Amino acid sequence: MRIYENRQRRARLKGVVPAHNEAVVLVKEPGDVAIVKRDILRSVVMRCPDGCGEVITLNLDPRTDKAWRVYKSRKGLTLFPSVWRDTGCQSHFVLWNDVISWVDVFDTTEEEETQDTRQLEDRIWGVLKPDSFTEFVQIADALDEIPWAVLDACRRLVKANRAVAGTGPMKSSFKKIGSGRH
Repeated sequence: MRIYENRQRRARLKGVVPAHNEAVVLVKEPGDVAIVKRDILRSVVMRCPDGCGEVITLNLDPRTDKAWRVYKSRKGLTLFPSVWRDTGCQSHFVLWNDVISWVDVFDTTEEEETQDTRQLEDRIWGVLKPDSFTEFVQIADALDEIPWAVLDACRRLVKANRAVAGTGPMKSSFKKIGSGRH
């Protein structure tokens, strides 16, 4: 049985530096994050929030290989997509607004609905099509929003019977139903 007592729930941005070795020096504790930026964003360096002690480096430069996206807002730092380690501790987590959500316990639908979330739902509903599914990442790109926030809002629209989610390979896609807010 695996013990998760050392798992962190929050990330802490320690700085933006021009070199990977400088970032590694900054990330001392589980959940510490540093960004490497030389003219453009290069990578995110993070001390694994699982508590295993390893340093994780995530590519942010789409010119070199598969790349994560990083978003910085007043609510905190977000990475997309999730981080799923296939070596070491094999942890899998989402970093959204400085909150680390472990995929084995990840549920975004518990967040309290606010004016911001209702406005985002309305914006999403406005771009959804009634006759075809749109993947949540495409919606996020179109609205210049964080993908995790869009996925959460799409799930809320489904729960409110304003949208429907796809199934199988289309499970992360949504389309509108109805003609307005219920």
